[in-house]
Amino acid sequence: MSTLYQVIMENNHLINISIWVVLIISVFLSKDSPNVQWLAVNILFARTLDIALYEPALKLGGWFYFIMATQNLLLMALIIKRKQIANYIAQFNLSFISRFALKSAKDFSLTPNELTYILILASAALIQTASLIERGFRKLTDFNPMFIYNAYPSLMHILTILSVLVVLSLVIDAYRGFYTRRDSTSRSSSM
Repeated sequence: MSTLYQVIMENNHLINISIWVVLIISVFLSKDSPNVQWLAVNILFARTLDIALYEPALKLGGWFYFIMATQNLLLMALIIKRKQIANYIAQFNLSFISRFALKSAKDFSLTPNELTYILILASAALIQTASLIERGFRKLTDFNPMFIYNAYPSLMHILTILSVLVVLSLVIDAYRGFYTRRDSTSRSSSM
């Protein structure tokens, strides 16, 4: 096993577990904002999937980049199509899940933090796609570019830190009542 593989695995696993714990806390802190809580649950689900898939995907060579890019694109779709997904889930009689989905759909708004998070996910998917293309060049030609390969761990680490900061900012705003309906009506009437 290569040293790079071991370093990536140790750091990524620790980062993912830390983010996972922060997201669990975020779900509870954003209880007054179904919109933000729904987002936190979706990101928590995606991170759980990431923790489960990362090591097996890393062993698949070029498929690793494809799997990670696909995962980021699917999370983007979950965020962008959140209202439709929540309305769909609310139709089923799933006790608290349907009520939670209905509240989230009614309280839907795409916040600036979420748009920033979507841009971070898109950047990650773009880097992963470029990495896949670069790997294809190395495998199929005599040209041996290593630009993205060498920068990949650092770029993904930066994007991960930025995404955590954006989600924390969103949750803190939700905890402070910034995204609750009663708070937004009192703000507009006081202006």
